[in-house]
Amino acid sequence: MRFFPDGEHRHRFLAALRAAGLEVEELWLRYFALGGEAGKVEIEAYLNGLLPLPSLQHDLLAHAINERLDELAPPRAPYATELPPELVAPTGSTGTHGNQDASAGCNEPDGCDEPSDSDAADERDDDPGGGEGGGTASDR
Repeated sequence: MRFFPDGEHRHRFLAALRAAGLEVEELWLRYFALGGEAGKVEIEAYLNGLLPLPSLQHDLLAHAINERLDELAPPRAPYATELPPELVAPTGSTGTHGNQDASAGCNEPDGCDEPSDSDAADERDDDPGGGEGGGTASDR
């Protein structure tokens, strides 16, 4: 079946071609590389509305244009799953965003939000009862 876009479809097709910034020569080379069978003159005639093309050939032209648009797309923000593992904070980590004063005077490499193992050991040394609740088991 021969395809000849008109109206809105033709407008969108030509708008995409303009946005891609492809000249007929480069469009044809990309189209041909995808397996297109029409010649450069036929493609130019099709773009000017003078010659219909089979639907498959239209789709190959559209694909060539869309590939170029993908190349021109601005960079996208990466999701956490796309980041290298060394850049992803551990689960539950709050990072440094927010209250900067909370870590003032903190000398712990992982921050001071949670007590370090050495802090827990210091608390046990200060607790004569040997655990939570204070006192000994016989005091309870």
